[in-house]
Amino acid sequence: MLDVTRMRMLYEVARHGSLTRAAAALTYTTSALSQQISTLERETGAQLLERHARGVRLTEAGRALVQHTERILTELRAAESSLAAILRADGGRLRFGSFNTANATLMPQAVSAFMRRHPLVEVELIEADRDEAMAALTAHELDLALVYDFAAVPLAVPDGIQVEVLMSEPLYIMLPPGHRLAALDQIELTDLAGERWIQGVHRGSTLDVLPKACRAAGFEPNIVFRTDDQMTVRGLVGAGVGIALAPHLTLPATPPDLSVRPMTDTALTRTVMVATPQRQYRLPATTAMIEQLRTTATHLRHHTSR
Repeated sequence: MLDVTRMRMLYEVARHGSLTRAAAALTYTTSALSQQISTLERETGAQLLERHARGVRLTEAGRALVQHTERILTELRAAESSLAAILRADGGRLRFGSFNTANATLMPQAVSAFMRRHPLVEVELIEADRDEAMAALTAHELDLALVYDFAAVPLAVPDGIQVEVLMSEPLYIMLPPGHRLAALDQIELTDLAGERWIQGVHRGSTLDVLPKACRAAGFEPNIVFRTDDQMTVRGLVGAGVGIALAPHLTLPATPPDLSVRPMTDTALTRTVMVATPQRQYRLPATTAMIEQLRTTATHLRHHTSR
């Protein structure tokens, strides 16, 4: 393997046309520079310079190596520039995972504001529920992810991952047009014992959140359909097929003809968090995105409504 430092020395000799001038530019003595060029010639097995009374001249082998060196130095300067941009959060890639109901408001608003401030950072967005996100963070496939936690089904946080709470989010009940409970200001979970449910979770560790809350209220929920697609949830509720839970973050995306009412049951409250690898592995762009998520979550806590 050729030594890039010595290759750069040869490049400077070619650029200056003199060992003495190149040595001055590199803050070496002429003797030390000459020794390094001799070492490079031994490494390549070729004579690279012809020395004469008025200076030095590249051999054919020397010219070929200098041409390659010029391209290598250009790439190294580009690499240094890219790394500096990443360290300033002005470049590079940020891999961001987010669960589907956060994708209604929190994620897009935060990403939009982030991209205005950091237009050169490539933001790669991946939809991932909380368990998928934790696995991807552990495998270093994501730089950060939005996740959530319920008291009834706590989030398992793997070693090497840290979480920060962004907001506490109540879940509402979404009712079809003309539902018998639509006139109430608040709804008790026990009022919904005879209803058909559209569950907005199809798989994963949070599948038991709704059944556990209903059992604690004294009944088994009649779940007629499960889906991860929130548009499907809203469509089925709107058609009168059933009722559904509606997270606070999704309220702006809920059609105005559907009734959304708050619940009295605190078991149906979730904590929204941002998860990242431990701080020593955190990119500056990750830190900047977390700051934006804090700002966006604060705004949504105080301004999201129907």
